[in-house]
Amino acid sequence: MNTAHRIIVGIDGSPASTAALDWAVRQAGTTGSSVLAVSVCRVDVKPPSSTPMPITGSSGVDPFREQHARDLRTAVEQVGQHAGGIVVDQVVPIGDPGKVLVDLAADADALVLGGHGYRKGGLTVIGSVAAYCLRHANCPVTVVPVAALDGNGLVVPGAAQEFR
Repeated sequence: MNTAHRIIVGIDGSPASTAALDWAVRQAGTTGSSVLAVSVCRVDVKPPSSTPMPITGSSGVDPFREQHARDLRTAVEQVGQHAGGIVVDQVVPIGDPGKVLVDLAADADALVLGGHGYRKGGLTVIGSVAAYCLRHANCPVTVVPVAALDGNGLVVPGAAQEFR
């Protein structure tokens, strides 16, 4: 798939990933890129044994995909009021999040992720998916830190702190 002039955004249901989507939509507005929001359903997700699960054709993955689809819709709706006409395509693939995001971003202009902003010893620690994407992506990777969020979970332009 040719994803030229496309920004790929990883969504995991967190405020940081919604901030990443907001940043990507604003960037797309200035560059003319399209936006693809991706919420990857891990293949190794297993519910607690006490959780009733419907029988599905995909070994119980369907309820998890549905939750990922809801997370995507919520993020897109939250950012949508500020999207300025940018259409955000949405997909919920199954697999390892880092690998799927890197594969989808192979020909993209950029890959955008939310940074959860954990700090340890004065340094900002990024998650395993962001670390994988930073090491393996063939395109620029932007990690939007939680510190860039306003009270509504949207990015305040110019408010991002530098990761150290």
